[in-house]
Amino acid sequence: MKIKICSLLLIAIVSQGFAQTEIKQLLKKGNEALYKNPDKAIEIGEKILSTTNVNLEDKIDALLLITTSYSSKRNYVKSLKYAVQAAQLLPKIDNDEFKIIIYSRLGVQYQQLKIYDKAHSYLDKAIQIANNSKQKINRDKLLGFNYGIRGLVYKEQMSCELAQNYFNKSLVHYQKALKESIMNANISVITYNKGNCFIAMNQMDSAKICFENAYRSADKVKANSLKAFANKGLAEVYTLEGHYENAITLLLQAQDMSKNVGDLILNQSIYKALADNYLVTNNLENHQSYAKSYDEITETIKSNESKTLNQFLIQIDNDKARELEQIKSTDLYYKIPLILLILAMIVLLYFENVRYSKKYKQLQLEREALEKQT
Repeated sequence: MKIKICSLLLIAIVSQGFAQTEIKQLLKKGNEALYKNPDKAIEIGEKILSTTNVNLEDKIDALLLITTSYSSKRNYVKSLKYAVQAAQLLPKIDNDEFKIIIYSRLGVQYQQLKIYDKAHSYLDKAIQIANNSKQKINRDKLLGFNYGIRGLVYKEQMSCELAQNYFNKSLVHYQKALKESIMNANISVITYNKGNCFIAMNQMDSAKICFENAYRSADKVKANSLKAFANKGLAEVYTLEGHYENAITLLLQAQDMSKNVGDLILNQSIYKALADNYLVTNNLENHQSYAKSYDEITETIKSNESKTLNQFLIQIDNDKARELEQIKSTDLYYKIPLILLILAMIVLLYFENVRYSKKYKQLQLEREALEKQT
């Protein structure tokens, strides 16, 4: 009987081990599909979440995979939904790396909707944990991501000069973390944004180098959407230099690369650039076709952003409600001792008054006795 029980226990342990190995493999496939086919990555993430007995950290990994995939598709409503679910699991874990990732991911959500104070708040929380953590964490990967997002915030909120400083910090950390090949995708994103800043500062040669480097980094991990962004950026340089046919060639390649990605913002920018370049080259038929596609996708984006903003406002209200509850709890925590102190003082005053009354009556009786003797 004991042998049978031990055998069953061994089978259960081995089965659980196989299940965990399978989940790790699925997560790897999901991350590989993230920039090629985000719908596939979402499908993998959902499959992991539906798996029985999935551990908490794998569940959070799956949620992060899904939220990043929806973010790459510019579906911020669903991206926020899964990011918040991951954040709600934070009190149940003691893994600082997950906390840093989740807070940074929430910072991304608010950066993309241009709610910068909330973006800074979450990014600051992530940095604070990274700097104070005693655990073994991949600081270079985590700080690279955080500084990269900060660069995007400062680029949109302040200036490219300030943003470049954070982009450079981000790249330094990512270069140190290159043993994970997926870091090439992050390097591509940051380098692409550096290129955009160089365009804004009218430094076209530097911009061209950045976009070419961004393409090479993306190609190392077969990240089609990032390769498309790099092509689009380089096409913008060619357009500004008057090389319209070169720009059109790059934009058509970018359109083909991004066909399975579903990134509305990327597609919108490609349609707009193609419409403009075809207009300049007097190709009116293609100009009208892409101008129409641009108008249609712009309406879709506006509708999505409106829904997302409403969702963000609801989330902000929920956050404020939780903060008020915490304030009330803290307030009550300090009020209780104060109330007890006041009650104690009232009781002491009462007994002191009773003692004084008794003493006064005693003195009255003694005075009356003395008066009678005289």
